[in-house]
Amino acid sequence: MGRALWIGLALLGSATCLAVLVLRPAWLIRWVLQPLLPEVLFCARGRRRRVAITIDDGPSWAVTPGQPTSLELLDLLRRLRVPATFFVIGEHLDRGAPQFVARALADGHALGNHLQRDQISACLDRRAFLQQLDSTEERLCHAAAPRPLPLRWLRPGGGWVHLPMLRWVQARGYRTVLGSVFPWDTFHPPLAFQRWFVGANVHPGAILVLHDRPDTIVATLATLEAVVPDLQRRGYAVVALDDLLADGPDPLADG
Repeated sequence: MGRALWIGLALLGSATCLAVLVLRPAWLIRWVLQPLLPEVLFCARGRRRRVAITIDDGPSWAVTPGQPTSLELLDLLRRLRVPATFFVIGEHLDRGAPQFVARALADGHALGNHLQRDQISACLDRRAFLQQLDSTEERLCHAAAPRPLPLRWLRPGGGWVHLPMLRWVQARGYRTVLGSVFPWDTFHPPLAFQRWFVGANVHPGAILVLHDRPDTIVATLATLEAVVPDLQRRGYAVVALDDLLADGPDPLADG
């Protein structure tokens, strides 16, 4: 009986820890991962209620007639009057709307490098990683021309990093950005869950991560339409990623 009790308690404890990590991971990111990996930007410091929206994998394209794409996402952000940082995949520029980059920049959004292909970047060797980084940078700059496009932010595919990768990124003049509020949207949870998750995990200096691709674009539009007013009612301002860092010291600068 005693052994069974201990096993039951261990299983209960493990399940509780797993639930916390899945449902309320922001505390772990803010107080454990960010101090351990100051080279990676998970969130900003400071007490002001400001958050940044980041959107990965675009530009998206219509798989079926009438399906929304990145252009509808830009329309929504304009209507909500909030900025975002788009982490663009190089080869998706061939499939998404050709005017996406110019429109995003004209609307005041920022662009980041999400490498050339939709894959786990941590599995790439140095040569392949830098080839993808450089190719995406070249294509983004070409799409933005004649407007100059200073690129500062990079988000590795899959969200995994290792120390050599961080050095490669820094050597190219980029800063690695992950995030602190990711509502598991690539797993296609219900909108109600995504809305709850953002509300439960948001914090001053949060970086929200959503995705712009054919299988997530509808949910991303619905999530933003619900979440942005929710955050504003709670006193949060949605700001650009650069402005979010201006609220407090950059953890990398502290190191």
